[in-house]
Amino acid sequence: MDRQMGFPTAWLLAAVLLPCGVGGAVAADVKGKPNIVFIMADDHTSQAWGCYGSRLAAFAKTPNIDRLAREGARLTNCFCTNSICVPSRASILTGQYSHVNGVKTLREALDPGADNVAKRLQRAGYQTALVGKWHLKKSPAGFDYWNIIKGQGRYHNPVMYEMDLDGGAVQQGAYSTDVFTDKALDWLARRDREKPFCLMLHFKATHEPWQYHPRHAKLYENVVLPEPKTLLGPTGPTGGVVPGWPLELLTQRMLKGGHGGGRLRVTSDDPQVVRRATYQKFVKDFLRCVAAIDENIGRVLEHLDKHQLAEDTVVIYTSDQGYFLGEHNYFDKRFMLEESLRMPLVVRYPGEIEPQTVVEDIILNVDFAPTFLDYAGTGSSPTMQGRSFRANLAGNSPADWRGAMYYRYYAGSPQRPAHFGIRTHRYKLIYYDGLKDQPEGQRWELYDLTQDPQETRNAYGDSKHREITAELKQRLRDLQAELGDRAGAEAQREGSS
Repeated sequence: MDRQMGFPTAWLLAAVLLPCGVGGAVAADVKGKPNIVFIMADDHTSQAWGCYGSRLAAFAKTPNIDRLAREGARLTNCFCTNSICVPSRASILTGQYSHVNGVKTLREALDPGADNVAKRLQRAGYQTALVGKWHLKKSPAGFDYWNIIKGQGRYHNPVMYEMDLDGGAVQQGAYSTDVFTDKALDWLARRDREKPFCLMLHFKATHEPWQYHPRHAKLYENVVLPEPKTLLGPTGPTGGVVPGWPLELLTQRMLKGGHGGGRLRVTSDDPQVVRRATYQKFVKDFLRCVAAIDENIGRVLEHLDKHQLAEDTVVIYTSDQGYFLGEHNYFDKRFMLEESLRMPLVVRYPGEIEPQTVVEDIILNVDFAPTFLDYAGTGSSPTMQGRSFRANLAGNSPADWRGAMYYRYYAGSPQRPAHFGIRTHRYKLIYYDGLKDQPEGQRWELYDLTQDPQETRNAYGDSKHREITAELKQRLRDLQAELGDRAGAEAQREGSS
C-alpha cells in the first residue's frame, strides 16, 4: 500500500460507516465495535470526484467529500465485479460474485432468504436500517427498519415504501437526495441507543436523467467544462466493433426533454458541434446532482460532530460502479474499461486510518461485506468470497493480497456485448463472449495500462505482447477455477480455440 500526503480537491458521493455513542448515550462498544453508516450513490464515477485528479477535479465542488478524503483514506484501485446497478448492489450485500448470488443482470431479484451482511450484523448485536434506493426487487432482509423507493424511483417527489412494498407515500415538493437524508437522520434520532447500528443511506443520484434540484440550476452556467481526449475520436477503443452507447443516443434523449433542466438545444448540423453540446449539458447536469449529494453528506457529518460520534465512526463513501462521462464517446457503464469498472471509494476512521492515506491495492465490491463484519468484531461469513480490507486501510496490507481481479458482465446486446476479463495493476485482458461471430482478434482486447491508460489501442495480437497475453489467459483461467465460474471458463476455452 502506498501512503501519500496531499492530493487533488473534491470528493463525492459515498458510503459511510458510523460507530455509536452519542453525548449522553451509550457508546457502540468500549471494546471497539463502531457503528456503520454506509452511504452509496448511483453511477457517481471517479472522474467527477475531485480527489481523483481528473479533468473535472477543479469543477466538482464537493467540500464534504473532500473532507472525508482528507481525514481518511482514498482508494485508487477499487473495482466492481459486474458494472451494473442490481448485480453490484447484490455483491456488496452478499460478498459474492454474480454467478454465486444469482443476480447477474437487472432482471434478477436478491433472494431475501440469502445470507447477507445486514443479517450478520444483526446477529452481532447491531440495529440495522436502510433508506433510499434498494433496486433488488423483493423486500429488504436483515434490516430492522427500511424505507425505500421501488426500482429507479424518481428524483422529485419520490414515492417511499416504509416497511411495506405494497404501501407508500408521496413526498410532496421534495428532492430525493434531501428526502432520503431527512429520513436517515430521523432514524438516527429515534434508534435504540443501547445498540451499535448500521445505517445504509443510498441515493438515487447520479443516475440518468440527472434531474437536479432547482437550487443548483445556475451552477456551471457560464462554464465550459474540459472534454475527454477521446470525445471526438472513433466511438469505442476498437473503432466501433463494440459500439456501446454513444453520445448521439443521449442527444436524441435530451432533445425530447426530461433530462436535467430542459431540452438540449442545438443550432448546428455539424456532428462534432452537436456532440460537444450534448457533452456539456450532460456533465453539467451530472455535477449538479453531485452537488446535492455532497451537501447531504455534509448533513450526516454534521450530525456525527454534533453528537460526538465522529471519532468512533468509520465513514465509507462509494458508488455502485463507475460511469462514462464522454470518454470514448460513451455514456452509461457495463464495460470493463476503466471509467466504468472503477468504484471511487473513501474511508474515514479516526484513530485507525491515518489522514490522507492512499491505498493502491486492488479492492472489490465483494470485499465490502467482510470489511463491515471485521469492524463489527465478527468473522466473515463462509459464504462470502470477498476479503476484509481493514488492514489495508490501516497500512498493513497482507503480503498475499490479490494482484489481479476477475470481472464478468452477463446481459449482452450487440451494442454492449457480454464479456469477462482480468485486470492486474498493469494489464487488462477482456474477452467478449457475446461476439462469437467475430474473428478472434475482435473478440479479445488487451491494454497496457501503464503505456495506454486511456485504453485507446487494443494490443491483442501484437507479437511483443504474446507472452503476457498467454500469461493473462492462464491467470484468467485460474481465477475462474478459484471462484467457481465454470461457464466463464468454458466460454474462454471456446474463445481460444
